[in-house]
Amino acid sequence: MSRTGLWIGLCILFCAGTLIGAVGMSLYSQYEDEHRWERGPAAREERIMKRLTQDLALSTTQQAEVEPIVARAHLELLRLRVQHQPDGDRVLDLGMQELKTKLSSEQQVKLDGLHAQLQQRWRMTRDYVRQVQDAGGRKE
Repeated sequence: MSRTGLWIGLCILFCAGTLIGAVGMSLYSQYEDEHRWERGPAAREERIMKRLTQDLALSTTQQAEVEPIVARAHLELLRLRVQHQPDGDRVLDLGMQELKTKLSSEQQVKLDGLHAQLQQRWRMTRDYVRQVQDAGGRKE
């Protein structure tokens, strides 16, 4: 095999590896975005802490000091969300009814599925808030 053929082969191998890596990362990112909510509100708090730790280069001491603040703020935001959810549900239900008049029957079925997913997310949030409140404000 000539030197030129060897270099061409290495370039093709490098490009193929780069392409496979980019496609794999894109698929992983898409999967994460689609399934992130399934892990619930507790996972969101963990993601926030991970992001703060990485972006701010928090030391372990700082992490220990910051974590209770993040947990408290996260729980308070969720409590507010649960408290005001009935208002949001009313607005969403009216919007859904109006939206359905503009959709075909197949689209209405898909919209109902999306609405059911959203309701499941809200149930998970309400259950999480209740669980934390029942535990006296501590995560289990």
